[in-house]
Amino acid sequence: MPDKKILLITGGSGYLGRHLTATAAKNFVVHTTHRTNSAQIIAGIPHKLDITDKSTVAALIDSLAPDAIIHTAAANPGCPEAAMMAINGDGSQNIAAAAARVGARLVHVSTDALHSGQNAPYADNAPPSPITPYGQSKAAAEAAVAKANPGAAIVRTPLIYGLQEMDRGTAGFAQRLQRGESLALFRDVIRQPVWVNTLIEALLKLAFDRSDFAGALNVAGRQTLSREAFGRRMLAWWGIDYHSQIGSASAAEMGLKMPLDLRLDIGRGEALLQMPFLGVDEVLNL
Repeated sequence: MPDKKILLITGGSGYLGRHLTATAAKNFVVHTTHRTNSAQIIAGIPHKLDITDKSTVAALIDSLAPDAIIHTAAANPGCPEAAMMAINGDGSQNIAAAAARVGARLVHVSTDALHSGQNAPYADNAPPSPITPYGQSKAAAEAAVAKANPGAAIVRTPLIYGLQEMDRGTAGFAQRLQRGESLALFRDVIRQPVWVNTLIEALLKLAFDRSDFAGALNVAGRQTLSREAFGRRMLAWWGIDYHSQIGSASAAEMGLKMPLDLRLDIGRGEALLQMPFLGVDEVLNL
């Protein structure tokens, strides 16, 4: 029986990373990285790693010689701008360069938020047009990855949710409601939330089954929902019933600088990977 292939997953302590390592460990030898919290890693062999440190990134990847790397580690919106650029931009550059040197297949996880939200729906290869620091840092990451590792797959994906663990956004809403705070959800912010199981299947297929694919690919749910509609669905599914505290708001009317319409064209991704990118209601009704 041939040896199992070696997969390195960065960001194994994050929401996507935890789900991905648990699934991948069933079929691959999984190594995963964390910055500060190994207790959050639920599968795979953990390694503490600061991806902004070029030499330690190179040393780890050289020593593991993985067949594939799925790069999920990132600084999230709300982090200081300098940290976002260092982690998302420089860190991704370091991962991509090291992967190219050892000949590892690289799948880089990007975001829909690198678009302005003014020209939806966005094709897979639509050029980034970021209007937020987070979007700018992820656009920088994509550019760095494409330059250092032209054969890499770059997956643009939106809000991620699952039904075994509450996603970060819904958890934040729930905490505020449980503290007695009111909550205003945006009716004019449009997204295509992706089920974490769908995203994991797509990432693993790109890592091993479609390792010939290079460039950007949209992986998102096929149901378009406002942030308000998605938030209400998730809170209801998790049994968080605070309807009197939940209101509706308009990000545009409030003058907030954020992309509003981030619809993605997913036809190419579904055809390439030969799988459906299920919408939220389809997942909730499984």
